[in-house]
Parts: sequence; structure tokens; C-alpha cells
Amino acid sequence: MSTIDRPLKLGEVLTETVRLYGERIWTALGLGLFVALTLLLGAATGNFVGFVAVFSLAFTAAWAAAARLVAGDRFREAWAQVVLRAPVLLVLTFIVSVPFALSRIDPLLLLLAVFWLGLTGFAIPVAVLERGDGGWYRQLGFVLQRSLTLARAEYLHAVGIAAALVIVYILIGQILLQALLGFAENGRLASTVLVEIVLAPFFFIGLSVLYFDQTARALSSRRRK
Repeated sequence: MSTIDRPLKLGEVLTETVRLYGERIWTALGLGLFVALTLLLGAATGNFVGFVAVFSLAFTAAWAAAARLVAGDRFREAWAQVVLRAPVLLVLTFIVSVPFALSRIDPLLLLLAVFWLGLTGFAIPVAVLERGDGGWYRQLGFVLQRSLTLARAEYLHAVGIAAALVIVYILIGQILLQALLGFAENGRLASTVLVEIVLAPFFFIGLSVLYFDQTARALSSRRRK
């Protein structure tokens, strides 16, 4: 379980992510398997719109589950909480995840998506870890407002961490993919699945650690005021 109670620097966020990944390796790989299978499903649709739809839903669900795992839930309990909050998470898929999925078209869109993620993305962990009042529509308003509050705690820090996680994901992913293609008898599809199983959990656990980091920053800023 993550016990972040103070603002973290980039290196500390990555260190905490590695620690959590290592301590819950099989749970992390289970999360990676979910992401890999959904990406296969998205590719099987045969068109970009279908891929974006599947990718966006998988992105939202994986981040929500990772947030619960980082908070200390077991694998089954984490996914049960995701299902329980499905109405809010479905709306957040359109607000948060679809713009990130569309960023696969162009590197410039990816840059804009990272800035958008640093602003609205915290709504996903907030939806599964914090409780607002009223029905799902009031809960939606709460999580979006809460995400903006967390982003304002130090927006450029949040964007920088998100960008670092994206860069690590892309660079290491390409290195692993080329290694699997060059030194093992794997096809591109099989190699891509293996890379996703390994790297996707690191990415989503890192984003979840960032949520706890920003929560600590918001509390620290409130105390100073």
C-alpha cells in the first residue's frame, strides 16, 4: 500500500512506482494482461474508431483499478470497485481517455493530451478513492472539481510526471519490442502483447502514485495558507 504523506520529486515518484510494482508483481502483471487483451480486442475491430473506443475504456478501467491497487486493495476487490463506479467512469472515459487515445495519431496531439491528462486525469482515481454526495451526476461534478483542485496544487509538476511516464513507456517499450523481435522467435503481435503486460502496469501505477503525490501537495499548500 502506498503511504505517500508528502510531495515527491520525479525520482521519488518513479522509485515508489518501482517499489509497488515489485511488491505486487503478480497483481501488476494481471493488470498488464487486461490491458494487453483489450488492445488486442481494439486491433481486432479493424478500424480506428473501434480501436479508440476500446483503448479509451481500457485506459479508464486500468487507471481506476491501479489506483485501488496502490491504495491497498486486492486484485478482485479493486475491479469490484471499478464496476461499482462504472457510470461515472464511463463519462470520464469521454472526458479524459478519448483525447489521450486520439493522441496516437500525431506526436503534437500526444503533447496536448499529456497537458489535458495533468488537468482532468485525476478525476479517475478520485472517482474510485473519494466519495462525493448524491447520485452519479453529482459525483461526476465532484470528481471533476476535485481533479482541477489537485491539478492546481502544482500543475506543471503533474504534467512533467505524466510526460516522464509516457516517455518511459514509449522508449522502454520500443527497446523491449525490438529485443523480443530480434532475439526471440516471437511475431510482432506476440511481442507487443508481452511488452504491454510488463509495461502497462508501471504506467498506470505511476499515474496513481502521482495522484497521491498531488493530494499531498494540495494538503501541504492548504497548511501553508
